[in-house]
Amino acid sequence: MPVILAVNGAVESYQPRSDGRRPKAPRLARREDEAQPDQEQAPEQTLTVLAARQAYAQVGSPQSRKPLVLAQDIMSAPVQTLRPDMSLKEAWAFIKAQGFRHLPIASADGTLAGIISDRDLLRFSSLLESHATQAVQQTVAAIMATQVLTATPTTEIHELARVMLAERISALPVIDNHHRPIGIVTISDILRCVMLRAPLEVWT
Repeated sequence: MPVILAVNGAVESYQPRSDGRRPKAPRLARREDEAQPDQEQAPEQTLTVLAARQAYAQVGSPQSRKPLVLAQDIMSAPVQTLRPDMSLKEAWAFIKAQGFRHLPIASADGTLAGIISDRDLLRFSSLLESHATQAVQQTVAAIMATQVLTATPTTEIHELARVMLAERISALPVIDNHHRPIGIVTISDILRCVMLRAPLEVWT
């Protein structure tokens, strides 16, 4: 399942920046004195070399790999959300108390409306630490990002990592079929998965 772009609560398809294809490897010139497999090697050796080459080609092909790790396997769930009408001061206090870096914003019906990060709020830190009326009156809806890249529970880990790297983002909310946030995947979740699982366990 690919990554989805949510714009103001409406779902659109996300087009990646690159096709992800691998560059073709250069062909190596064979020396004249190098042994040819079908001429000087034993039949058993020739079959072994051909089998190894075929197996290597299959492993290197994206179409032949089957992912073992999906968003639902590494996401933090259930996910905490904020309301669009919550004041910046309330949101700042909540993020500091919980230690979150990113929080999805859910509308009254529970669907994803946007996302906010601690960096968004840090821009107003001096105002938020004071007792200014503006910090109480200004709401999360005024500064939240409404164009949100999201994942589904079955989005593959390589797709999560590729999109985060290409778009330079560090978190993707995970939504259900009704566009409600049910989890969130961060760069830390992906790194933790890579650290705890051997490379061959990520792909099969």
